[in-house]
Amino acid sequence: MLETGRRILEYLDCFVVYYSIQLGRCVLFSFVALAVVLLLRHTCFKNRLFLKGMCWGVFLVIPFVGKLKLFYQTPWMVRMFWWWNHACMQFTWVRYGYLVGMLATAAVIFIRRRRVKNFVSGMKKWDLNGHEVWVGDFSFSPFATGLIHYRIVLPQIMTETFLPEELQLVCLHEQTHIRLGHLWLYFLWDVGRSLLWMNPFLTLCTKVVRQDLEDICDQVTIQKSGRSAYEYGKLLLNSMSLIQAGTSAPGAAFAETREYQIMKKRFTRIAEFRPYKKNRGFAICIGGIVAVLGLFCLIHQNSYPNYTEHKEILILSDENEFVEINNKAALYRAIDIGKNEVMVDQEAMNQIFEEQEIYLDSYFILFGGYIKMPGIGGGGNAVYVKSGKTDAMLRLSYQNNDTRFFTLLFKWI
Repeated sequence: MLETGRRILEYLDCFVVYYSIQLGRCVLFSFVALAVVLLLRHTCFKNRLFLKGMCWGVFLVIPFVGKLKLFYQTPWMVRMFWWWNHACMQFTWVRYGYLVGMLATAAVIFIRRRRVKNFVSGMKKWDLNGHEVWVGDFSFSPFATGLIHYRIVLPQIMTETFLPEELQLVCLHEQTHIRLGHLWLYFLWDVGRSLLWMNPFLTLCTKVVRQDLEDICDQVTIQKSGRSAYEYGKLLLNSMSLIQAGTSAPGAAFAETREYQIMKKRFTRIAEFRPYKKNRGFAICIGGIVAVLGLFCLIHQNSYPNYTEHKEILILSDENEFVEINNKAALYRAIDIGKNEVMVDQEAMNQIFEEQEIYLDSYFILFGGYIKMPGIGGGGNAVYVKSGKTDAMLRLSYQNNDTRFFTLLFKWI
């Protein structure tokens, strides 16, 4: 039982080392990507709302760049990251500190989302021309929530004050968020900033992401509703006047646009609305999806695979020094590895040692295992060839570590 617990802790430690090294690299990439995105937002994409919002999609691939080969094959990259690799491998507080920070960030986000769910669960369902909405007695901005079972939430004061066609336009805005996948994008953004919690600017930019999604939603809603930008803006202004400042549903994803400067810019962009061709908007969306998928493929092709089988046979002396064998072909002929036993041709091994003037009375044969990336792997087996054995063919049994459950688990994750 104690041995099993020890092995579990060892594999857990390998898991933490492996992912803390990767995510640490991703954090650095996120700083660079964030700087580029913010630069594009204020230059090339300043007046291109769809492109400005879609450029945030690059952060969908950032958590996957940690296994890029350039980290080990580019000299300046090796020099830049050696300290992080060393710190994660040598210092327990570094790797587990990263894990604790990640879990703490995720816990805060989970609690906020849970509060929203609890907030909505106590509301009553209301039918709006065949569409189900949830109505609350509190004063808050309308918002949509959920990932699979979506809910549109309205304040009761709005349902009692606005005309049915005005309420339909409000619901259309929230339905647009749902149809464009904004709720999922916001969820993935939360996942990303949890994994990359060491970049605090991702959390600070959450409102910026939200503003860009709101701008896209405004444009699509105006176009789809057939209303003028003036009517839409007037409705938005009326809803703001109706709702008391400073009260909102906790953590509502699209309900926090009360700051004057933010709303002023939003009204300006609504006033500048120009009808767009449906095909053009569709093409931009498809182009964004293709670009993200292309980045995924590019990263995958230039990254280390999930694991690589270690097929080399190594000889280790009693002094824990590796013995370099020049004639690899002869070595592989002399050693036959089975599932649970190793056959060693003593005469062939002695001849190999004599050719290289190597004098070993006993030694270890190391084989098996896998490599996930340079310096990190798992599994592996060893047999000990004792001195004084006179048999021409040795049959040595071993317990295959490569078939253990936790070895296979770490191999695939």
